[in-house]
Amino acid sequence: MRLRWERIFALGFFLVVAAVALLMLFLIPQALLSAPADFSGISDCDRYSKTPSNKLGLGLALQQEPTPQDDCSGNESLDPLKEGDNANMASFPQLNIYARLAKVPVVVYYNISKDSSQELAKQFEAIKNAGLTPISMDSLVKHLGTGAPLPEKPILLSFDGGYAGHYQYVYPLLKQYSYPAIFSVYVNALDGKSNRASLNWAQLKEMTLDPLVTIANNSLSHPDDLTALSDTHLEQEVIASKKILEQKLGKTVLYFSYPNSKIDEKVKGEVIKGGYEAALISNELKPEFAGQSTDILEIARFGQDHLKDVLAIAWGGMSLPKKVQPFDFTAIPRKEIYLIDNKKIIMAMGGKPVTVHAPKRTSVSKIIENSDAIAALDGTFFSMKTLETNEMIGPVLSQNERVFIAGNNWDIQKIAGRPLVLISPKWVKFIPFNPNIHNSFSGILNESTDDATVTDAFVAGAWLVKNSQPQPAETFEATHLYAFDVPRNRAFWGINQAGQPVIGVTKDNLDSVTLGKMLVKLGLKDVVMVDSGASADLVYYGKSQVLYKPRPVPHVVALYPPDAGEQTVGGVLQFPCFDQDEDCINLTQ
Repeated sequence: MRLRWERIFALGFFLVVAAVALLMLFLIPQALLSAPADFSGISDCDRYSKTPSNKLGLGLALQQEPTPQDDCSGNESLDPLKEGDNANMASFPQLNIYARLAKVPVVVYYNISKDSSQELAKQFEAIKNAGLTPISMDSLVKHLGTGAPLPEKPILLSFDGGYAGHYQYVYPLLKQYSYPAIFSVYVNALDGKSNRASLNWAQLKEMTLDPLVTIANNSLSHPDDLTALSDTHLEQEVIASKKILEQKLGKTVLYFSYPNSKIDEKVKGEVIKGGYEAALISNELKPEFAGQSTDILEIARFGQDHLKDVLAIAWGGMSLPKKVQPFDFTAIPRKEIYLIDNKKIIMAMGGKPVTVHAPKRTSVSKIIENSDAIAALDGTFFSMKTLETNEMIGPVLSQNERVFIAGNNWDIQKIAGRPLVLISPKWVKFIPFNPNIHNSFSGILNESTDDATVTDAFVAGAWLVKNSQPQPAETFEATHLYAFDVPRNRAFWGINQAGQPVIGVTKDNLDSVTLGKMLVKLGLKDVVMVDSGASADLVYYGKSQVLYKPRPVPHVVALYPPDAGEQTVGGVLQFPCFDQDEDCINLTQ
């Protein structure tokens, strides 16, 4: 009997241990998934670290899909990077390369009276009607340091001087419109030691409790010129005043605004010493977007009179690459003009990439005039046998024709190894052209994936950028590309770091190697050169962007709006009649 009870006890004990073990197996992973211990501080609402070696830097490779639950001025959440993967984080105080490509206006206001508050209300309404999204200073600083995405059309509102009207008129308007803003105040004015109506401590404390409001230090006494002060006096204006603000308000002050925008390296050094994460300047003679700033300790601003000038061109920059999906064909195409090393480059980016093979050579604008294409670029190389021929160099497959056209057997041997461009509704590939495989319809279709079929194909001239690396001269020599080293107008198309299609032309003459280096600076990941020189032409909303009359071409790469549907005869978004498509009607017969 005793032995039986011992066995029962042992069995019961075993069952209890097993149950506990199973419970732990269930609870521990759940706790790890929900616990914020390691990564809770890494989100798009956070500021970037001043330490270049920070292991939790935010970069481009691991960005997740946007989450509607995030409440960070429209920003998306980012995953933390593994150690050593923080190459895209700028070293403090430098700006991230992708932030430099954006056009984020910071507008500064000063005294607001009862009369001028009516004009301010009109400006707030104009911001709303133009579709701009006011963002917080925290969001801007994060963007400038890491390239973290902002709303499509962001703007930062700033108010300097600590005027009484900021509480009486500005603050109620901010609450009415739910607009965030940053207020720069100086201590002596708050203490009543100024010759004009100013905010007081009670009003500032009330405003500080509102998440719409960020406070910046504007010094102790607002001296005329910080650069003319002694070391001791400078320390009082920059650092001691910060401590007073923090003690009175009960929160950390992270930002500084230079009185009269007079600075030098000594003043900036004191700002760094004081623990500030960013600083604002105002240069009425040279208003610039935030991305054009010298660095994050000299964030440029526009005066309020320039608001109407920036409403139409404000842009938050390209979105970061999606973690799961490396391509993004959902953005509305837009045009941007960049000046690099005094050379101008015009690009259109976003939308769906589609090619058109015209029945004869004509202008790019003529080829797309009856379509929904927003932008288009002259396509790949073609035969010059006759003035009107549409014969291409290499095989071509375009959605408008619904047929595959093989390349000339003599031509295709000379272009072996050049980039074969393959486009599907979900992705784009750039692979070396193999004339023994890719000069047939079946060879092209075999490059399709389980989730998407190739709809467009052609052979480009050469890689300008491959896997985010500019290509050396040897790459062009290996594919026998004529005059690659001769400065001329160039046309190119590819994919940027956000996975969006990009087409563009140079406004100045450039050789291929130099162009590749510039395109890397502009955030492009893979880029190929298409027909250039006299053929180079970029059309945006029906208008050519080049100053000369381009020669007629038979092939274009076009960008369509993301919601464009399939079209009828002559439309660009028709798909080829593949053998396996039972319901495909060949409208070209």
